[in-house]
Amino acid sequence: MNKEEWKNYKRYGIEHLWECDNNGWISALYDAKMFKIKNFIEKQIKKQYLKYFKFRYRLVKKPVIPVLEYVVTTKCTMNCKNCNTLVPYFTKDNHIKMINFEQFKQDLDKLLKSVDYINLFGFVGGEPLLNNDLNKMVSYACKQRKIKHVFIATNCTIIPNEKLLKALINKKVGVQISNYSHVENLPDGISVKHQEVKELLQKSGVKISNPHEPSGSKNWQTMPKIYADTQEEKEVVKNYNCCYGRFCYMLADGLILQCTACIYMTRSLELSDNIKKELINVRASQSPKELTGQLIKFLSKPYSQFCHYCHFVDMQYGLPCGEQLVMEDK
Repeated sequence: MNKEEWKNYKRYGIEHLWECDNNGWISALYDAKMFKIKNFIEKQIKKQYLKYFKFRYRLVKKPVIPVLEYVVTTKCTMNCKNCNTLVPYFTKDNHIKMINFEQFKQDLDKLLKSVDYINLFGFVGGEPLLNNDLNKMVSYACKQRKIKHVFIATNCTIIPNEKLLKALINKKVGVQISNYSHVENLPDGISVKHQEVKELLQKSGVKISNPHEPSGSKNWQTMPKIYADTQEEKEVVKNYNCCYGRFCYMLADGLILQCTACIYMTRSLELSDNIKKELINVRASQSPKELTGQLIKFLSKPYSQFCHYCHFVDMQYGLPCGEQLVMEDK
């Protein structure tokens, strides 16, 4: 990794890892009377933190992945108009087939041989609880020394079964429960069971990462317009540096991708040669060393080639979460 690559890796990888790690314990230093002292202490700790990871990288020659979300299915029980994975806009043929445990295990084993560790490993969809092997996947991920934390994101339309509950009772696991209790026009036969799921998880001793999320929050936004039209690099870098997707790496159907929107792009658009060069196929990599090299290059880039297809025009913010797509919207 050269100087410029390290700069990007530090900015989008290690500094994000710092934000994840210090979120709990460093907040204890926040006190209005001690703000200057706290600010000084935090800067000094962060400086040593970055030095440590630079030394660690030189020692193991493998990257740390701050956050990686594993897509177990793109099928969902809801049709959210502003879904950040664009699930309602997939065609029947473009959906990722339901991932089984054996395929998941192969993907994860191969990946873990090629990284230092993964700080936060997530199971996402679509709606991940549609996958009947989810309990086995969670249990297996929790056993891996190189995975520090595990999370699942659910829309609370499916009640976790006993096998899944048992797997979720682990100090590594946190469950993110979206509160869509206010949402109307749900697909036939679907209902939101937020309170029931919340009480079941709490009764079972499962950690919930957002237990107090209110219903009807207006914190969603429209997705960028996505089409194959290369933009100027200056505009792409500007958008990338203010986009949540720069911290949202995905593993979808064997491919490591920059963000949720990339899943839709890989399955719905004709990709440019530059984008194809960026793709990392975990299943096709010949050796852990080869995959490590690909990951280092991927994690140290200044922006993703996919960003050329993301057009941040006419964006709307402060939208109600979970608004459903109706036929006239399609």
